[in-house]
Amino acid sequence: MLYYLVFLVSSAIILCFLGILPYIWTDILISAVYVLVICWITNKLFAKLFKASYNPESTLITALILALILGPDLIILTVAGVSAIASKYLLAWKGRHIFNPAAFGAVFCYFTLNYGATWWIGSLETLPFIFLGSILILRKIKRFQLAGIFFILTLILSTIRSAEFGLNTSYFFDLFYFLVPPILFFNSVMLIEPLTSPYKFRHQAIYAVIVAGAYYFYGTIPLEIPLELALLTGNVFAYIVNGSFRKVLTLKSVKKESADVISFSFRVPDKFKFEPGQFLEWTLAHKNPDSRGVRRFFTIASSPTEDEIILASRFADKSSSFKEALKSLRTGDQIIGSNLAGEFTLPSDPSKKFVFTSERRKLCFIAGGIGITPFRSMAEYLIDKDQKRDIILLYSNKTEKDIIFRDVFEKAGWKNIYVNTDIDGYIDEELIKNKVPDYKDRHFYLSGPPSMVDAFADLLSKMGIPGNQIRTDFFPGYN
Repeated sequence: MLYYLVFLVSSAIILCFLGILPYIWTDILISAVYVLVICWITNKLFAKLFKASYNPESTLITALILALILGPDLIILTVAGVSAIASKYLLAWKGRHIFNPAAFGAVFCYFTLNYGATWWIGSLETLPFIFLGSILILRKIKRFQLAGIFFILTLILSTIRSAEFGLNTSYFFDLFYFLVPPILFFNSVMLIEPLTSPYKFRHQAIYAVIVAGAYYFYGTIPLEIPLELALLTGNVFAYIVNGSFRKVLTLKSVKKESADVISFSFRVPDKFKFEPGQFLEWTLAHKNPDSRGVRRFFTIASSPTEDEIILASRFADKSSSFKEALKSLRTGDQIIGSNLAGEFTLPSDPSKKFVFTSERRKLCFIAGGIGITPFRSMAEYLIDKDQKRDIILLYSNKTEKDIIFRDVFEKAGWKNIYVNTDIDGYIDEELIKNKVPDYKDRHFYLSGPPSMVDAFADLLSKMGIPGNQIRTDFFPGYN
């Protein structure tokens, strides 16, 4: 996202220099640098005041959004930048801010200075750059459903609103010229912002409807900030359905699971509940973070029945600054866990009453490398709950020594098939048919690198497995 916004600012400066956009290119450059400095200083001050760790790339993203939607007015950018960053600390509950900071900053400017966002970046001239970035961002975080529902509903509702005043021949041109570019930018940058939008797919659909409906309503009042207010309205819904979890986790122990996999066990914070297979966003502030920043998403490898939270990760010879900082943690050191999410979870317990027959599923888990972590959580949970499930595990690694958590899977009583690619080759259609003869009756869970997961999803589809029998482990960034 940060790269995308830098790309847009750079593109806008070039278009201004060429006279394609009606702004002075130096004004755009100066305003972008200025708001970056304002937001950075404000964030440092609030972080020190609240004794909180902070996410530097999040601050930079907020600043660049403001520069792209407000225009080159330094007074406006000052008020917007300070209020946007302040909202992350002052308008927060249980350690999690409620509103999209950039949207809040724009709304605050409107009600205090009577100046609304111009959305100047949204124009036909910048549309190709916005469209390209939108596709890449939405593909990365897999939120096409959310963005698509909002975009279609917005166009429909805008047409309905205009029809109330009578459509004319220039309406559809105006709609495309004035609405589509800023909506595409809003869709791919602000609407889908991970911390203030819903995690679950079903909630995302509702969220899209709420924001689109609010946009239509605020446009009829009328207010000059319908998009920003609509987003803040949706943020409240997202906060409610997501719940709030942001805890400081203290390291208990470190264990080397294999030559390049290390697990970290943290003390369980009070009132922390999760389902086997879910993940957390982990924030580890450290000096001189590289371009990948201070946040990562990792599946919780432990079970809710255990007295520890386990994070397991593979470490390359040359790791990111985040992983180097993680590897250097010692007993008593702390990391922040937040934003519990994920729908890669077990189907309902078939031993319980009132469970539909469709939930009595035979399962097949396919994992590659460190992608085994959610299955470790599930296995330990089933062991502790004394639940028996018909599960076949296909676990692929390069060598025998790379297999981790083997003792847990053997204790779970599953049919475990370990595939060592150096000797056995890769899991393919022939192996699946041979080891899982009733494969058409099973529900498949796929976990591993995105390329592996996508390849297996395609393979299973070609083998006649319907999409509703394939579940993939996804979170924003595989590490």
